[in-house]
Amino acid sequence: MDSMYELSIPKNYPASKYNLMGNTDVMVQVPDIKSPVIQVVRLDTDPQKKDVYIQQKASKEYRDKNGNVHPATPNLYAIAKNGLKKLADGAGIKMVSSEHVIPTTCQKCVAVNQHSGKVVQCGSCRNKDVAFRITISVPQLTGEVLMVEDTHEIIVDNVVPGMSDKQRTEFMKHLPQICEAKALNGAIRTALHIKGTYTLEEISKPFVVAYLVPNLNHEAVKQAAIESMFQSSQRLFGNIPSIHQVEAKVPESASIEASDGEEYEEYVDGTYREAPGAEEPIQEQEDRTMDFRCDKCNEVIPKKVWEYSIEHYDRPLCYKCQKIVRGEQRGGRRQ
Repeated sequence: MDSMYELSIPKNYPASKYNLMGNTDVMVQVPDIKSPVIQVVRLDTDPQKKDVYIQQKASKEYRDKNGNVHPATPNLYAIAKNGLKKLADGAGIKMVSSEHVIPTTCQKCVAVNQHSGKVVQCGSCRNKDVAFRITISVPQLTGEVLMVEDTHEIIVDNVVPGMSDKQRTEFMKHLPQICEAKALNGAIRTALHIKGTYTLEEISKPFVVAYLVPNLNHEAVKQAAIESMFQSSQRLFGNIPSIHQVEAKVPESASIEASDGEEYEEYVDGTYREAPGAEEPIQEQEDRTMDFRCDKCNEVIPKKVWEYSIEHYDRPLCYKCQKIVRGEQRGGRRQ
């Protein structure tokens, strides 16, 4: 029977000196076939480094018109995209899937169409709203893998008022990537129990993340690991989804923070550029209707008729000319 030992992260990393992330603020029983991975992550508190940003600026003490005294408040910081990426990497978080889902505005349209019986071609309207659903895998100190999901939606009409034409153009250009990044960051925040704001003292403390991995010093585990190297279709500890490194598609050359608390103007400051090697925009398909013509009378024919005629008569013919050729073929057989 496997032996067990107790692991207490708070004992070695007290909350007075560290920020404990996820489920680290517990004591767990660890079997000897598992080994803990404890990562200590430090975030740069200089907002220029993009690990954090100032969510709420400091204010001085003041007295309002009713005579009430409002005490001075310090700067409050939040963790930005780069900081979340560091914490996610340290916690062994992986992105399982990224899905483009139907925004609520489109869902309302679908419901109206269903009740009215009208058929409206999707994409024919001017609605540019987007929504993304992100799923991430989060290894736990219990040895299990937790799946965390977050959906983020951007309603364009609620966001673009107040933007300049240049800002709006840039924002719309990267709208799907920004929405996806926000959904990803929301999932990371949920998984690691990240607070909305921190004081400078709090965010200056190192962040501790921990999870369990197979203990390769255990002979049975080591043997199983060696065997799994030659059996890529099998997994050592059950079926784990195919996963990708956590990343958003916002261009790295403009890795502006993406998180729920930030203003959208952070994304449209003129720094966004097309990522190197980015795919060319999808071009509208060329109308080839006029390519399908009858070889005998030169009339335009449907593509399916064209294909049928090629298969049965070895040349493109309209219905009328097919009958003529069919008659000629029958007459030739009677002679």
